Amino acid sequence: MIIIKGGVTAALGFQANGIAAGIKKSGRKDLGLLYSEVPAAASGAFTTNRFQASPIKISKAHLKNRLHQAIVVNSGNANCANGKIGDRDALLVAEFIAKNLEIHKGNVLVASTGIIGKYLDTEKIRKNIPKLVKGLSKRGGVLFSDAILTTDTKRKEFAVKVKLRSHSAAIGGACKGVGMIYPNIKTERHATMLCFITTDAAISKRMLEEAIFEAAQGSFNMISVDGDMSTNDAFFILANGLAGNKTIFSKNGDYHKFLEALKFTAKELAKMMVKDGEGATKFVEIKVAGAESDDDAKAIARMISRSTLLKCAIFGSDPNWGRIAAACGASGVGFDSSKIDIYLGDVKVMSGGMSVKGYDEGRVKSVFKKDNIHIKVDLKSGSHSATAWTCDLSKKYVDINAEYPT
Repeated sequence: MIIIKGGVTAALGFQANGIAAGIKKSGRKDLGLLYSEVPAAASGAFTTNRFQASPIKISKAHLKNRLHQAIVVNSGNANCANGKIGDRDALLVAEFIAKNLEIHKGNVLVASTGIIGKYLDTEKIRKNIPKLVKGLSKRGGVLFSDAILTTDTKRKEFAVKVKLRSHSAAIGGACKGVGMIYPNIKTERHATMLCFITTDAAISKRMLEEAIFEAAQGSFNMISVDGDMSTNDAFFILANGLAGNKTIFSKNGDYHKFLEALKFTAKELAKMMVKDGEGATKFVEIKVAGAESDDDAKAIARMISRSTLLKCAIFGSDPNWGRIAAACGASGVGFDSSKIDIYLGDVKVMSGGMSVKGYDEGRVKSVFKKDNIHIKVDLKSGSHSATAWTCDLSKKYVDINAEYPT
């Protein structure tokens, strides 16, 4: 596997575009389109928030179809909490795209991000779709990446190429999200984050669903900016098969190579979101080891990642490790607190559930002054581990969200 340039158009047969349709008052790009030149297998994972936005409902319904060819995204308006009118509007947008691309509306997936509780101006979207479609190109990936942003400060793209048994396949993606970030996205087996991944690998819809489920667990479901779950979280993948590999129908060698590349791509995109978190000045990696199960390790890592007290301490460069211990104990996971070790960077500050006497406080303070901080918790109860990523909570975060209209 190698990292390559590009994002959603890195794989063969994908085009994209992004334009300003007047949804955002700022005049910035707010309407994006991702298109596969041939019908593609598709899968999606969505927020578990009970207040699901209308585009989530429409996309879930459309994913019951076998093949898909386009994803349309608007930013600046979440189209959430708008009742049947919102559902109608999301479907209308899919119909507008389908008509202009001359495909079936059921082959179009829909996503939105922005302010909750405002009706979507579908007339503005309708008028701009011919321009959006006409501008589709291989070079349009960056325009698409710009069009999906809200309070983000930069576009987020990543792509890799993976060698399968007979051919190489590309996997590329774009995402957005720097606030209201604490995803718990699941497949139908189960400010907002949106992720769109494309691949030219040939893989069945069933195996694609398996892959997206696995990829989400160790990436987007392990990040937190502010601990708030969005109503619009969505993770889509399109696979059009143009790489020419033998179609993946089972968990064979090609599947595992594809899965590892997908996991890597999703993880890199997820970390980009945290690094660009609203007001963030520091990036934090939290590893929990020695757990009795993967679920236990994940639960503790996620609990630490959303600790407001810890995030404030990190912003202030105050290595208050007691807040890490408290978060572990509040996670709901059963463990023996007399065994736990905690490390800040490479400095052990807790051993056997107690403070390490005489540890170098100067070294620990220097750890929390860095832009990239590593925290490790060892439960010494088993062999399972998990990693989560978070950022600090700054005064700028408060300013951004005090001014952001809701």
